[in-house]
Order: sequence, then C-alpha cells, then structure tokens
Amino acid sequence: MTDPQKDTPALPPKTPEKRFPKAAVDFIDTLLDVQRSRFEKELASLDPEISWQKKPSSVDLLAESDAFVGSGWGSLDFAKDGTGRRWMARIGTILLSADLSAGGQLSLAGGGYLKRRFLSDLTVWVDDVPIDGTIRRVGIKNWTFEGKIPPLQDRPYHIVRLQTTGIRRSDLGPDTHASIALAGIRFNG
Repeated sequence: MTDPQKDTPALPPKTPEKRFPKAAVDFIDTLLDVQRSRFEKELASLDPEISWQKKPSSVDLLAESDAFVGSGWGSLDFAKDGTGRRWMARIGTILLSADLSAGGQLSLAGGGYLKRRFLSDLTVWVDDVPIDGTIRRVGIKNWTFEGKIPPLQDRPYHIVRLQTTGIRRSDLGPDTHASIALAGIRFNG
C-alpha cells in the first residue's frame, strides 16, 4: 500500500500577492474613516453648555512623545539627523487638547515625504473644518505647514486630520506603504 502523502508532489511556495498591501491600506483607510465618523458623532452628542477643564492656549506635540495620540501612524522612526517622526499612509489623525475657542496658528513640522505630489495634495482639517495654509519644502525631504484655525466650539479634544491622495511602497518594512512623515505639531492660540 502506498502512502498518498508521499506520492503527492510538494506545492511550490506561494509568492506574495502584489495587490494585498494596497488592499490592506484601503481597508485601513476605511477603518479610519469609520473611526473619525464615530468621534464626530460622539462630539456632536455632547451638550454644548458643558464646561470643560481649562485647556492650554498653546500646545507642542512631538512625534516621539506620549502625548502624540492618534491613528493612521506608523511606529516611531528617526531621520538621519535624529529627528523623531511617524509616517502615515493616506490619512492620519491626532487628538489635540487645546483651547481653540479663539482660533490660532497651526504649524506642522514634516519629517519626510515619498513623492512631492503627496505634499501638494495634502489637506489639513480640524474637526472637519478645512484649514487653509501653505506648505513649504525645507531642505531635501522636510516640509512645513502653516495655517490659521478659525474659532471652534469648546470640546475636551479636537481632531487634527491630515489627508493625502496617494501612497508609495517604502523601505520601512515589508509590505509597508506611506506618503508623508510628521515630526511635530504646534498650536498657538
């Protein structure tokens, strides 16, 4: 009697599916959209008359700090000059606990980009309010964004959303796609 296991030729190892990483990024983008919608519904359900604890009128968040809370960001990475940064795919959100009732200046310090187009397509939002601003490339791969936030309703936190139209395979790891990197956020009210 022959063993069917030994007579069956071994299957060749499966090659990685080239479309999988893009499908995974699309799925993550969808999850981030759902999470943003949930945050917005929670914020909309809050009583506008509630008095929150006093928040600072200026905030500095570094990508390497524990206060950098959000979704859509990769793990902490360091540029050649030692600056900490976090890469995002198409969408990245950060919770900003600051007093925006009088508006103020928002500054983003970018730590890299994979294509210039990702910078030119970048949009910045705070609580679904688009922020008009200017993006400048600094040095070889760094960038800055300067924009004015209009006065917004008092909330325990605000959601800063960065969004770009594309991604590109990066050398940060296998099946890793990214667009831009953020090193820090500064808000001055």
